[in-house]
Amino acid sequence: MYSSLEFIKDIARFVRPYRWRFLFASLVRLSADIVYLYAAYALSHLITALGEYTTGKLLDPVWFFFMGWSIVQLYRSTAVQIAKYVCYQLAERVQLDSQLAAFNHLQLLDIAWHEKENAGNKMKRVQSGGEGLDRLLRIWIDNFIEISVNFLGMIVVIAFINTTVALLMFIFLVTYLCISLPLARRSSDAARVVNQHEEDFSGLGFEIMNNIRTVKVMGMFDALFARLDAISKKMYAAIVYRIYRYRIKSWAQAMWSHGFRIVTMLFIIYGIVHGRYEVSFFILFNFYFNSLRASVDELSDVAQDITIARYNIFRLKEILDEKLGIDDDTNKVGFPSDWKKISLQNVSFSYGNNPVLRNISFDIKRGEKIGIVGLSGVGKSTLFKLLFKEYENFTGDILFDTISIRKIKKSSYFKKVAVVLQDTEVFNFSLRDNITIASVKRSEERLAQALEVAHVNDFMQKLPQGIDTLIGEKGIKLSGGEKQRLGIARAIFKQPDILFLDEATSHLDVESEEKIQDSLHQFFKDVTAIVIAHRLTTIKEMDRILLIEDGELRESGSFKTLHRKRGRFYELWEKQKL
Repeated sequence: MYSSLEFIKDIARFVRPYRWRFLFASLVRLSADIVYLYAAYALSHLITALGEYTTGKLLDPVWFFFMGWSIVQLYRSTAVQIAKYVCYQLAERVQLDSQLAAFNHLQLLDIAWHEKENAGNKMKRVQSGGEGLDRLLRIWIDNFIEISVNFLGMIVVIAFINTTVALLMFIFLVTYLCISLPLARRSSDAARVVNQHEEDFSGLGFEIMNNIRTVKVMGMFDALFARLDAISKKMYAAIVYRIYRYRIKSWAQAMWSHGFRIVTMLFIIYGIVHGRYEVSFFILFNFYFNSLRASVDELSDVAQDITIARYNIFRLKEILDEKLGIDDDTNKVGFPSDWKKISLQNVSFSYGNNPVLRNISFDIKRGEKIGIVGLSGVGKSTLFKLLFKEYENFTGDILFDTISIRKIKKSSYFKKVAVVLQDTEVFNFSLRDNITIASVKRSEERLAQALEVAHVNDFMQKLPQGIDTLIGEKGIKLSGGEKQRLGIARAIFKQPDILFLDEATSHLDVESEEKIQDSLHQFFKDVTAIVIAHRLTTIKEMDRILLIEDGELRESGSFKTLHRKRGRFYELWEKQKL
């Protein structure tokens, strides 16, 4: 249950850095609305004074109340705009801060957490949470302060004139809230259902657009659109019900306020007839009650926005409060720069009840080049995921000398590690920025080396602006092989201690692969390289080859040793030769 106290704390969490600006805007708006209470008082007495005026009578009271009313109007108009100017800027800044905080926290969460929810849903939660904070701050400065002043200030002013009518207005507010709160809870429940459907709708829509090429060429759109349409129908039904709940609430509130107004006006008219009240009091009550009723209507109108914003902030809070696992650096050490050996000791891992790795043990000396081979699904990529610190719920251990990988800070570890995956992730940046983005240190010499080793120059010259060409979202302007070369260049530019290659040349033709392999072997002299490959010619020159089958390490040795052994590796090699 998301309590009101937690809700306020979460808003304060993001407003705190700008608290003085927030306080200034709030006080300016508060002063404007308090001063504005005098406007109705002055106007009611002005009308009375004009009604009682006869020729020859002094106009001093008329001018006094008119000037007072005019000054209040001018002050309020100016003060309200100043308050909004300050608070609107603050609201935008808070929205951006919350979204940046969410993105920063998301990248620290474990892969296992990310696998539970699609990217579109997460994007929607971050976006909606930030917009919720923005909307609430605008409601605060636009509506809430004014409503609060009207509720309290008008009752206080009326109490100085007549306590009975003030008490009646107080009873009206209390009973109004008693009617509104149960109806508001039902409306909130309806709003939450709509928000969940909106996340599902946005999530699927994002996935369709993010994979638009596959969707188009595979003719998948009709099936995906049918799912999107089904979600939209559920969402529309929920929206209709939400509208119904809010309209019922508004109707009940309107009926009660109109009924109360009629009864109170009859009471004041009766008092005027019997000489207990002046006509100006009747006018003042009407002005105040109109303002009070407008505030009530305003509160009803923004109640839905507040409810939706509260839910969205709660969903954002869930992300921000998600506890860190692997990326939590508490009680962890930096990556040892002088490490000599990586040791896997009886490493086993399962996805749920499905065992993938079974008691894997081997050592890798610093500077050694290791090839890992095996059929698809035997655990090679899973082994890499453990070395990438994506999972830590494995048994056994992975040691750098005597330090467990679980005890090494992930942020420190990946400063010394580079990875080239089968599918290279590409951003809608220039080719240059896509290569250099993973490294803090920028060097034209290192960039030239990376371009040469990965043979990026072969296709870079064909691009309109060369290395500064924007290559499109997901690298749409590049072929699969060109994207892999970019990935290799990115890893080389980082100058890592350890280089992981997972089918890093699978999209290249044989000639291009041979050229890059020759260049890579030159680069390998300065790094520890661990390579996964299905194409066995890729790892022929490795110092040692590990064959994994059924999650177990079956064979280990140099190419010549394994080939002479005529075991399982020899069988795979001979099949690929055919």
